[in-house]
Amino acid sequence: MNLMIIGDPHAHPDYDNSRFTALGKLIVKERPEVIVCIGDMADMPSLSSYDKGTKGFEGRRYKKDVNAVIDAQKKMFEPIRKAKGYKPKLHMTLGNHEDRITRAVNSSPELEGTISINDLQYEEFGWKLTPFKRCVSIKGITFSHYFTSGVAGRPISSVHIGHALVTKLHCSAVQGHSHLYNHSEQTRPDGQKIFGLSVGCYSHPKYTESWCQDTEYQWWRGIIILEGLDNEGYYNGIRAITQRSMLK
Repeated sequence: MNLMIIGDPHAHPDYDNSRFTALGKLIVKERPEVIVCIGDMADMPSLSSYDKGTKGFEGRRYKKDVNAVIDAQKKMFEPIRKAKGYKPKLHMTLGNHEDRITRAVNSSPELEGTISINDLQYEEFGWKLTPFKRCVSIKGITFSHYFTSGVAGRPISSVHIGHALVTKLHCSAVQGHSHLYNHSEQTRPDGQKIFGLSVGCYSHPKYTESWCQDTEYQWWRGIIILEGLDNEGYYNGIRAITQRSMLK
């Protein structure tokens, strides 16, 4: 079985969504049995707390954010819907950018009932959702937008994040969030092979965030395919396909 992982696409109203058409065409070409979006399909800049009150925040609107992610999904799924006899299983682990909606409602209770994760139409497009910070196990591999460790529950992070995941979690784990591509394998004392994988992102080539403008050169854009995956988390290979090659 082949499993495709889409890292942090960040559909954003200020960036065109043509890359999602390329993604849909690649999915039809590769025909993975399972597709996992690791979260942050939506960017939701109108609900950002990082640069609220600055000049760059002007003009942001919730409706524009929602329309951007719905349009992205339409473009992605159009080639898939046309592919006869192909219906992959779809999983999404919600990210911190989707969680901006939940946090907005919690901080402004008067918004309850007016905005919701449901506005993004994920389930209408067929995604099976895993809540933010929760994980889902597929074929012996654990997926989450990011994982935490320690009593403070801080996100696991490192330049060598694949290694950090296996040494802290002691299982095969896949995450997004950092926008870095990094992979590490180890063998547990019981002989089980485990790996940690950070899958990069699928954001627009010019997309950036105000908090990371000095470090975004480390981001990797593309998608990952785990090939020949069995029921115990073993695979024949990891294939990393760059966004750059997809958009040519």
